[in-house]
Amino acid sequence: MHGHINGVDDLHQQVANLEIEDGNRNLTEDAFASWNSKPPPAPQLSSKGIIAMDITEQFANAAQQLEVGQLVKDPHFTLFEAVGALEIMDPKMDSGYLEPGETMEDDYDFSQPLLPEEILGIIDHMLCDEMAWHMGYPLAQTIFTSLYIDRLLDPSPTSLEQTYFDRSESCSDEPITLQILRAYCLGLIKTCAYVNHRVKSEHFHEEEDFVTHTFNRSLLESIDHDAILDLISETTKLLYGSSGISPELVDALDCRLTFRAAFLKTVHLAESRDSPEDVKAHWVALQALLPGIKASAKLGKPVPASFSHKLQRKLASTTPPRPIVHIGETVAYDELERMCRDGAVAAEVLDYHESHSLMTFVFLFQQRKPQPATYIRTLLQHYIFGDMTILGTMSIRQLLDGDLTSTVMPTHKLLDRANDEVELPTDPRHKMASQMELFRTRAAGCYLDILRTLCQNRCRIRRTLCRSVADWEVLQLDAEELDADLRQYTGEQPVLDRELGSTPSYSFPLSSWAYFYKLRQMEWLIQMGFELEVYQIDEHASMYWYLQYIARTRSRHLERMRGFIVRAFKGHERSKVSREEHEEYMNALAFNNYHSLESTATFGLADALSCLFTVLARLLLVVPPPRPYSDDQKRYEVRMKPFQLIGLPELIPFDDLTRVVAQPEESTSDLLKFAADSVQGAKRGFEILSKLDEKNAFCQGSKDSWLKNMKDCLKACIFTGISIAAVKKAFEQTDKDRKIQIKIEIPATGKGYHDWWVVPKVIPTP
Repeated sequence: MHGHINGVDDLHQQVANLEIEDGNRNLTEDAFASWNSKPPPAPQLSSKGIIAMDITEQFANAAQQLEVGQLVKDPHFTLFEAVGALEIMDPKMDSGYLEPGETMEDDYDFSQPLLPEEILGIIDHMLCDEMAWHMGYPLAQTIFTSLYIDRLLDPSPTSLEQTYFDRSESCSDEPITLQILRAYCLGLIKTCAYVNHRVKSEHFHEEEDFVTHTFNRSLLESIDHDAILDLISETTKLLYGSSGISPELVDALDCRLTFRAAFLKTVHLAESRDSPEDVKAHWVALQALLPGIKASAKLGKPVPASFSHKLQRKLASTTPPRPIVHIGETVAYDELERMCRDGAVAAEVLDYHESHSLMTFVFLFQQRKPQPATYIRTLLQHYIFGDMTILGTMSIRQLLDGDLTSTVMPTHKLLDRANDEVELPTDPRHKMASQMELFRTRAAGCYLDILRTLCQNRCRIRRTLCRSVADWEVLQLDAEELDADLRQYTGEQPVLDRELGSTPSYSFPLSSWAYFYKLRQMEWLIQMGFELEVYQIDEHASMYWYLQYIARTRSRHLERMRGFIVRAFKGHERSKVSREEHEEYMNALAFNNYHSLESTATFGLADALSCLFTVLARLLLVVPPPRPYSDDQKRYEVRMKPFQLIGLPELIPFDDLTRVVAQPEESTSDLLKFAADSVQGAKRGFEILSKLDEKNAFCQGSKDSWLKNMKDCLKACIFTGISIAAVKKAFEQTDKDRKIQIKIEIPATGKGYHDWWVVPKVIPTP
C-alpha cells in the first residue's frame, strides 16, 4: 500500500518538473478555441527529455518531391494509431459532439394540438421519406427522423394500446388529428416491415441497392396486420363524423388513409404466388389513388420541428448523425407510381409459358428505364425461386428439361422420364437416368444463376456475368465428358457433314446447350459495357468487332445445332411421330430460326459500327484521350479479362485484334461500302424479327417490351446507315490535303435509340 502511494508521489513529482511556458492565457479565447475557426496555439513544452522542432517547411518540401499516387508510410504507425489520431470534437467523426447551446435530444411536445393541414403536411413528408428509403437511403436518414415514428417505436410496442403519442392522457382523450397521424404511422411502419423482410430474404447488395438495417428497432412485428387495418378503417369513420375540419381536408386525409391501407394490403398480398391477377389488381388500384394525393398536396402545411437528425443518436449505430435526406414530392410521386406500375408487371411472370419466354421476360423487365426498385426486383426473385419451386408450380428439373428440349434435344431419349422407373443397374436406361441427374445437378446452379443475376442492378449484372461465363466454361467441359459417356447408352452414330469438316462428328447435345448459353452471356457482357459507358469512344471499334466475333460464332453454332435437329427429325419421320413429338421438333426449329436470325442481325450491325468507328479514327474524328497511366495493351488486358479463361471461342491476341480492327489493307471507301452493306443486312433482319408473333419470338408475356426493343434496334440500324452515308458523302467531297468538314457527337446513355448500339451523330462544319 505504501509502495503504491510512493509511486503516485513520484508521478506527481515528474509532472511538476515539466515547465509550461505559454504566458498569460486568455481564457475566453483559448478555452473555447475548438469552436473558433482559428486553431489554438501549440503549447510550448520544455523538458530535459524533449526537444521540439518546427518541421513544417521541411515536411512541405519533402511532400512536393513525391510522385502522384506515391505513398510513404511508417511501418510502426499502425491502423489503431491512425484511428486514435482522429480529432475529437469533429462533428463528422465525434458522434457525441454538440454545437454550443445544442441539446442531446429534442424537446418536442407530443400533446400539442395539430391543425388538420399540419397533419397533412407531416404525412406527405413521411411519404417522401418512405420513397427515399426505397431509393436506397437508410432508415436513419429518412423514416426514422420523424419524432412521431420514434415515439411509436420506443420502447418496442406489442399492442395498439402502447402506441399513443401523448402517454400522459387516457386513450379516449386522443384528438382526431393525432389518431389520424397515429393510424397512418402504424400502417407505414408495418408496410416497411413487409418490404424489409422481403428484401432481406432475397439476393441484393447492401448499401448498393437497399439498406435493410433497422438499428435494432422493431418494425411492429408483434402487432397483427389486421389490427392496424381495422384502426385505419375506424379512424376513417371518425374522420367523416368529426366537425371543425373542412370538406376538402377531410377528403385529402381520407385519401391518404385509404392509400396507406391499400399499400399495406398490397405488400402483404404481393408475396402470394397463387393469384397473380389479384396481385396485379392491387397494384393497379394503388396507382389509381395517386392523382388524388397529388391534387391535395398543396393543402398541407409543413411541420419541420417534427423531424430531427438527433434521433440518430438513439439508434444502435456507431456513425455520427448524418443530414436528413428529403426528396421532393414530385420525385417521390414518380418513384411510387413507377413502383406500382412495375409491381403489376412483375406479377405477370407467374403466368408461365416456356423457359425461353421466362428468360426474355426477366431480361426485358430488368432493362426498363429507370430500372425497377429493389423491392420489386426482390419480389420478382421470390416469384421465380421462392421455396425452391419455380414460379410456385414447377420443379427445377421441369424447367431445365423444358429448356434442353426446346433448344437442342427435342424428343431425346436422354430426357425420357420413363428412364427413372428402371431400377436394374445394368440397364442402359438406368445409366442414362443417373448420368442425366448428375448433369442436372451441375447445370441447375449455373442456369438459375442467370435468372437470379438478371434480377440485380445493371452494374451488378455485368460484374456477375464476368464470373458466370467462367462457370459455364467449366460446365461445358463437364458436359462434353458426359456426352462421350452417354453415347455408349444412346447408340448415337457419328455424322459426316462436309460443312462441319472432313471427319465424322457427334451432336454433343449437353455441351452444345452449355456453349450456346455461354456465348449468349458473353454477348450480353460486351453489350452492357456500351450501356454502362465502360468503353471510351476510341475503344468502340475494337469492342464492336469483338461483339460481332462472338455473335458470328453463335450463329455458326446454331447452324450446327440445327443440322443435328433436322437429321433427328428426318430419322423419326421414317417411323410414326406423335403429335407431341412433332410439336417439340417444330418448337426447337423455331427457336433455332429465331436466334439464327437475331445473331445474324447482331453481328451485321456490330460489324457496321466497327467499320464506321475505324473510319472515324482514320479521319481523326475520334481522338483517344490522354492516358498517362495506361496504354492499348493494358486496356486490352482489362477488357478481355473475363474471356481469358474461355477456351472456345478462342481469345483474339492483342496484335491480331488491332490488325483486324484497323484493316490497314482496306481503303476508307471500301470500309464505308462494307459498313453500308452490313447495316442493310442487319436492318432487314430486325425488320423480319419485329414481325414475328410472340410464340415464334419466344416472348410470351412480354411482347410489348420485346417489340419495343426490336424497333429500337431497327431505329439504330437506320440511324447507323444515315451516319455512314453522311461520312461517305463528306469524305468523297474532301480533297486529300484538306480536313474533312464534319464532326461527330456521341449520345449519352439513354439519349440514343438503343443503349447497346452507340451510333455517332454526324454534324457538318463550316
